[in-house]
Amino acid sequence: MAPRDRLARRSGHRRDRAGRARGGERERAGARREIPRRSRRSGPGVDRDSLRRHARGRAEGRGDRQRERDRRTVLGKSGLRDRGRGENAGGRRDARTGAPPPVLRTCRCAHRRNAGPRPGGRRARRRAAGGRVRADEAVPPGALGLTASLKEDQLVLVTEDDGSLPLGAMSPLGLYYHDTQYLSGYALRVNGSRPLLLSANTEQNYVATFQLMHSEGAVLGTARHAADALSIRRTRFLADGLRERIGVLNANAHPVDIRVEVEFEAAFRDMFAVRAYRDLSLAPLASTRGPREGGLVFERVGRDGVRRTTEITMRPAPDTIEGNVFRFSRTLGPQQFLQLELAAIPREDGAAPAASPDRFDDAIDALNARYRRFLRSCARYTTSSETLDEGLITRSALDLRALLEFHPSGPYPTAGIPWYAVPFGRDGLISAYQTLGWHPDIARGTLRLLASYQGHKVDEFTEEEPGKIFHELRRGELARLGEVPHHPYYGSVDSTPLFAMVFAETVKWTADRALWRDLLPHAERALTWCDTYGDPDKDGYVEYGHRPGEMRSQGWKDSAQSLSDPDGKWSKLPAALVEVQAYVYAAKMGIADLYDVDGDRTRAGRLRGEAKELRERFERDFWMEGEQCYAQALDGDKRQVPAVTSNAGHALWCGIASPERGAALTRRLMELDMYTGWGIRTLSSKYPTYNPMSYHNGSVWPHDNSLIVQGFARYGHREEAAEVVSALIEAGRRFPNSQLPELWCGFQRDLRFSARPADYLVSCIPQAWSAGMVFLCLRALLGMQPDLNTQRLLLDPALPPWLDRIDVRDMRVFDTRVTFRVRRSQRGDRIAGGHGRVTRAAATA
Repeated sequence: MAPRDRLARRSGHRRDRAGRARGGERERAGARREIPRRSRRSGPGVDRDSLRRHARGRAEGRGDRQRERDRRTVLGKSGLRDRGRGENAGGRRDARTGAPPPVLRTCRCAHRRNAGPRPGGRRARRRAAGGRVRADEAVPPGALGLTASLKEDQLVLVTEDDGSLPLGAMSPLGLYYHDTQYLSGYALRVNGSRPLLLSANTEQNYVATFQLMHSEGAVLGTARHAADALSIRRTRFLADGLRERIGVLNANAHPVDIRVEVEFEAAFRDMFAVRAYRDLSLAPLASTRGPREGGLVFERVGRDGVRRTTEITMRPAPDTIEGNVFRFSRTLGPQQFLQLELAAIPREDGAAPAASPDRFDDAIDALNARYRRFLRSCARYTTSSETLDEGLITRSALDLRALLEFHPSGPYPTAGIPWYAVPFGRDGLISAYQTLGWHPDIARGTLRLLASYQGHKVDEFTEEEPGKIFHELRRGELARLGEVPHHPYYGSVDSTPLFAMVFAETVKWTADRALWRDLLPHAERALTWCDTYGDPDKDGYVEYGHRPGEMRSQGWKDSAQSLSDPDGKWSKLPAALVEVQAYVYAAKMGIADLYDVDGDRTRAGRLRGEAKELRERFERDFWMEGEQCYAQALDGDKRQVPAVTSNAGHALWCGIASPERGAALTRRLMELDMYTGWGIRTLSSKYPTYNPMSYHNGSVWPHDNSLIVQGFARYGHREEAAEVVSALIEAGRRFPNSQLPELWCGFQRDLRFSARPADYLVSCIPQAWSAGMVFLCLRALLGMQPDLNTQRLLLDPALPPWLDRIDVRDMRVFDTRVTFRVRRSQRGDRIAGGHGRVTRAAATA
C-alpha cells in the first residue's frame, strides 16, 4: 500500500490544575510515586525465566533497579509506607478478612452478558432484562463457592478448590468443550476419604497444582494428626483434554497400605441447561458408559445428531474398574511414592479438541513450548518499575494468552473465564484494539472470524441483519438446534461500527494489504448497516429498540438498569447511545484515511462528509451545557438521557468531540463525582440511580478507563491520562497476582481506610479486555500512533513522575519490528532507538 496521506493528530487544551477541588482526605489519585516492589513468585508450567525476559528483558542496568529501591512509595501525607504489619511477604495488603488464596479467586459470576432472546420459538416474547440473569435463570446461589479454573484454547475446566467435581449433583462445575459439560463429576478418595486441601495454585490459567494430605483423624487447622500421614499432590493441565498426575507419598518411617479410588461422571449437559436458562427442558438424552482398555468411555448422541464422548484412561491400569470407579491398592514403604496419570479426552464425532503427545511430561512440555513461542512473538514492554513489569504486565500477558481461541483465521480473545470463554463481538474487538501494539495478529484473527459470520439475512430470532456483526457465538447442542439464538446471536448495537473502526486501525498499524483487500467489503457492509438497519427512522443516529422483542440494553453497559431517567425509570426506547455514534464517526474517518492512502479520493471524501455531518448533529443534540458533558443517550422521544457517564469519554477516544468540548469533558470526568482515585466511575455519584456496588451504575471498569485514557491522550490532556493510568496500575497491583477483574466497586479511595478497591460481587477473573488495559495505557503514556503515510511510528510521550523509563522491544508495526526506549529527563521525555522508524510526533496547534 503506497503511503500518500499523513494522518493528523488531534489536539486539545491542557487544563489548569491549580484550582482543582480536593475534598477532605481524598488522595491525589495520580499516584505521584513509585509503585513498591513485590517479591518474585514461581509456579509450575511455563519457564518463569522466559516470562521475566518477556516482562523485563535483559538490558537493564543496576542503576534503574537501585533507584527503584531508593524511591519507596509515598502515600498521602504519611510519608513512606511501612511494609510490616498487615502485609504479606510481597509487600501487598489484603483488605478482605478471610479472603481466599489468590490462586482460587477465579470467576464466580452466574451471568455476565445479555444471554439473548428468550427461547421457545420465533414468536416468543424475549426477556426485557439485559446483562444479568435474574435469580430464576442463574446458577443456583452458592453452587460455585471457591473454584479453580483452567483454560486452553476451547477447553475450560472449573472445579472445587481442591480440584474435585461433585458427584451426583446438578453442578455447574465441570470440563467444558463447545459449551458442553463433558466431565461433570470427578472425585479422589484415599483410604475411603477425601484428602484435605493444604494449598492450590492456578496462577498460569492452564496448569494447576493441589497439595493435599490424608491422615486418619486429621483435622485441618489443628495439630491433630494420626501416624499414617500421606502427602498427595495433583498436577493437571489442559491440552487435548484434561491431563493429570496424582502422586501419593508415604511420609512415615513404616509401611502403609493405601487404597486409591477415582470416580467419574459425564452428564453432557449444555451450558444453557447448566445455567438454568429459562423455558428449556433440562431432561437430557441418556448417556452410556462402556469399557475401554485401561479406562472408560462415556457417550451420548445428542438431539442435534452429534456423538459426544469422554474417554478416560489411567496409567498404570487400575487394579479394578467397578462402574465409574477406578481402584488401586498398594503397600508403600517408608518415603515410597505412587504415581498415577489420568487423561479425560472430549470428542465430537470422534474429533478431539487438539493433538497432544500421549505421555504426561511430553504433553506439558509441548504446551509450555506453545506459550513460549507466543510470548516471543509479542512486543516486550519493560519499565523502570519491577513491580509493574513482573506484576501487571506479565500477568496480563498470561491472561490474554489463556483466553485466546485458535481458529484457522487466527487467534480470537474470548471474553472471560469460565462461563464466557467464547467469542463475543464487542469484547473481542475492544481487546483486539487494546493489543495492537502488543500482538497485532489478535486483531487480524478477530476481524477475520467476525467477517466470516457477518449477517446476510433478516432473522427476528437471532437479530441477524445484512452487514451486522455478531454479539455472541455458542457451539453447544441447544445453539445448534436453534433453541437458543446464539449460533450466533447478533443482539448488540455497537459491535458493527466497532468492527469497521478496528478494521481501519488494524490496517494503519500493520499496513496489511491482504487484510485491506479481503475485509474492505465487510467493513463497507458494516457501514451500510449503520446507515440503514441501524438507523430505521433515518434521524442520522444508530439506535436499537425499535422492535418490541429486542434486548433492553444492547450497548456495552448491557444491564437493564444502565439506561435510566432521573426518576429511576427505564429510559424510553429506541435509544441512540453516545458511544455508538462516536464509533460510527471513528469508523468512517478511519476508512476515509485508508481510501486516501489507497488513492480513492472520491470515497474518502464521501465518508468524511458523512462523518462531518454526524459530528455536527452530535454536538447539537448530545451536549449538555450545564453538565459540560455529552448525554448518555437520546431516548425514544429524541430527548437527552441526562446522566453523566463514562460512556461520554468514548467520544474522546473516537475523536468526535470538538477540542473545546473535549477539554471541558476531560475536566468533567476528573471531578469527584466521577473519579474515584481507583479509576473513573461508570455513572456520576450525583445521579439518582448511582450505586457503587452495581454492575454499571457507579462501578469502575478497567477496559472502559483505558479507552478514556486513550481519549485524554488523543486530545493532548497527558497529565490527566497519566493520573488515571497510575490509579489503574495502583488498583491492579492490589488484586491477587496482579490479575485485574472485570470490574470493581466505585467507592471513593481514601488512604485512611481503603487499602484496595472493593470487589464487585460476581466479577469474572480473568477478563480479556481487563487484561488488555495495561497495553493500551502504555500506548497512551507513550502517545504512540502509527503514520501509514510515512511508515513511521509517532510518539508523544508523557510519563508520570513515578515512572522513569519505558522500553519497547520487537514491536510489530507496518512490515517490520521496532525497538526503542523512552526515558524521562529534566528536559522532557527522550526517545532513543527505532532505527529511523520511530520519531517524535510534530507539535499541532
